[in-house]
Amino acid sequence: MQYNKRREELLANHVSLVLVSIGVPEKAKALMDHLNVSSGEEWFLVDPKNLLYNALNLNKGVASTFGSIDTPFAFRDRIFGVGGRKDGVGDLIDVLGKWKDAVYVPPRQEQAFQQGGAFLFQGEETFFAHYDGGVGAHVEVGKVVEKAISVAKS
Repeated sequence: MQYNKRREELLANHVSLVLVSIGVPEKAKALMDHLNVSSGEEWFLVDPKNLLYNALNLNKGVASTFGSIDTPFAFRDRIFGVGGRKDGVGDLIDVLGKWKDAVYVPPRQEQAFQQGGAFLFQGEETFFAHYDGGVGAHVEVGKVVEKAISVAKS
């Protein structure tokens, strides 16, 4: 899996990876098993009460989930490779294909409309912050990996 390769690349450069998601530990384990993510328990954490999401002030709500202008543009960019996106419709189809057999309901109803993000920290300093602006408006994994490795090497 591409993400396991990227994780190994980060670890080889002494960068720790932590993925935080809404949910509960039992569902996280089931999701990792379903997606064939290896050793996820070492770096995958859950935030059932949205404490980290709230502290980072991540976007949430129906408007930012489905009503955001970022949502249709994110799908356009992925389908047509706009803006130099390297993760095209193939990645989207791959992810959606894996979700067809996985239904994970968040522990709190309002979490269904929670957006995520990607952040790089070194101590208390933030080197990179991306707030997902809508459905599918995620940062490219490769850009985050490259930034993390450049910070680690500096």
